[in-house]
Amino acid sequence: MYHTGVLLLQLGTPASPDPTAVRRYLGEFLSDPMVVDLPRLIWLPILHGIILRTRPKKSARLYQKIWMENGRSPLLHHSLSLVQELERRLDPGILLRLAMRYGQPGIEETLNEMHRQGVARILVLPLFPQYSGSTTGSAVVRVFELLRQLNPIPTVRIAQPFYQHPGYIQALAERIHRHHPPHPERHYLFSFHGLPQRHVRRGDPYQRHCTTTATLLAQTLPLEPHQWTLTFQSRFGPEAWLTPNTADLLATLPAQGKTDIAVICPGFVADCLETLEEISVAGRNTFIHHGGRTFGFVPCLNDAPSWLTALTSIIHTELAGWHQGEGKGDRS
Repeated sequence: MYHTGVLLLQLGTPASPDPTAVRRYLGEFLSDPMVVDLPRLIWLPILHGIILRTRPKKSARLYQKIWMENGRSPLLHHSLSLVQELERRLDPGILLRLAMRYGQPGIEETLNEMHRQGVARILVLPLFPQYSGSTTGSAVVRVFELLRQLNPIPTVRIAQPFYQHPGYIQALAERIHRHHPPHPERHYLFSFHGLPQRHVRRGDPYQRHCTTTATLLAQTLPLEPHQWTLTFQSRFGPEAWLTPNTADLLATLPAQGKTDIAVICPGFVADCLETLEEISVAGRNTFIHHGGRTFGFVPCLNDAPSWLTALTSIIHTELAGWHQGEGKGDRS
């Protein structure tokens, strides 16, 4: 039996790289009103009548390019590896679990398991460094919806976004130095997942968090202002998204004399379709096609030792208050 649990939350992944599984995943993901906040009467007919009839086959082909031989998606593989390594660093009395906002392992079954194991307090740690309502917000809301089904409801703490945590920034810097270290001719793109500008105007702090992460990373490397650019990828739909767009910039950088670049995606802590295919394959092709010479892809943090150290520190800090009050007011 455990008393304290840590629930790591990731976005999700299809169960397999075939159109049926991808359709199921996309249907769950894109029907979330915190992801696509258009009126349901407008959006759902578009989703089910057009997108889910055309996009799954195309996306499945992309997933097939990156799917791993062990039968797992890269996101699930790296996330489970992270959990396995992290368990070795945490107190054995802490129950550590991973759940996906969409897909498996799901949040509901994971919370139920933690409840059966006797967990009375849960640290919820979304693995999204920069807060957005469509990622962290949606995952946390889902957790609280499901907690109502438990009796007794456990005590819950939500970890703060770690977009400026020194250990996280240092882990990113070490990743760059290991794979594509700075030199005077190299330009860096810090590519984050995009977001509709409308969300930022409504108060979502995501763009500000991304800017802070990129600035701190550049200072740590260190890079001069002309040596790096903050960009946003994965644009979807016709409305205005945050700029500059990564794909657009990859097509124009060579004409500006920047023919040696390296791209890192700080907002993704585990490699996935958006990093391994959209950036490392499609992005590379775009850059080379338009005259680029050298394209460097920096892998995500995955289970890098420096990232494990940072995440362990984050968990210990978040749990510190509970540990200091051990035995006070606990339910029996």
